[in-house]
Amino acid sequence: MGTSGIFGGSKNGLVPSWVDEPASSPVATSDSTEPDSSEREAPFAPPGASPAQSYPPIPEIPVSSALSGARGNITRGARASDERALRRGAGRYVRASGGGRAAASRMPNSRAVAGGVAGLARSFANQGPVEALRRFNLVGMAGAPAEDVFVALTDMLCPAGGTIDEAIARDAMLETVADLAASGVGNFDELSAEDLREFFIGVVSRSIEGKILNEVGTNAIAAPSNITGVERAQAMLHDFIEGCVRDEFDARRTDLSDLDATDIDSFVDDLYGAAFDLIEALGDNG
Repeated sequence: MGTSGIFGGSKNGLVPSWVDEPASSPVATSDSTEPDSSEREAPFAPPGASPAQSYPPIPEIPVSSALSGARGNITRGARASDERALRRGAGRYVRASGGGRAAASRMPNSRAVAGGVAGLARSFANQGPVEALRRFNLVGMAGAPAEDVFVALTDMLCPAGGTIDEAIARDAMLETVADLAASGVGNFDELSAEDLREFFIGVVSRSIEGKILNEVGTNAIAAPSNITGVERAQAMLHDFIEGCVRDEFDARRTDLSDLDATDIDSFVDDLYGAAFDLIEALGDNG
């Protein structure tokens, strides 16, 4: 678990040193039969190419007393490594946002990026690694180290620069890539369905965590004075949020491969909204 910029550490957490380096040279792929055009998914449309379909636009929460409860609890939780306070702070953020669906509606880019990862996992399982990468124009990287492929995918899904929401989505991807690299996975074409599922859950969890901390306000959070306290506080908050995302994902009984391509966006939207609702419910009970 890395330390995020919210608590005074690196902005991107434990992002590996190779993130800003060029990706490994493409690995030549073996000869394969081209699928019928009816079997091939449409190329991925970058976030922002079309408006979100599930949620109407909702204005951002103004910096006001609406977030004071969330800010106070997260500040207290960070200072004292108090898990209950951190959970309450996250839950009160969702309440101040107007509930899970409203909170999710403020993350269009993060939802689009998560949808891209879900689509990759679905194509990987059903059509193989080469076709999974083709829709992102990364087919030449089939067989390359998994972390190199996911860094290239990050640049495709959420390039550097842009809005705060785009930056949150990018940070979530890069921090999840760091987790993937730390786990010692091999080449992209050797990934399992479980590896891809864990990557998807990681991206969703880290984007929600980043959104909560960004809107609560970095300047309002008094971090512990020692790095151990910083890491402990962030680990507690991350584990809570990831647990909520995982519970909601597991409740849907899917490994992503069985999703219809046309249902991925609605699946992701529903997952974000439900995870936020669970964060609010469990935070209130903490």
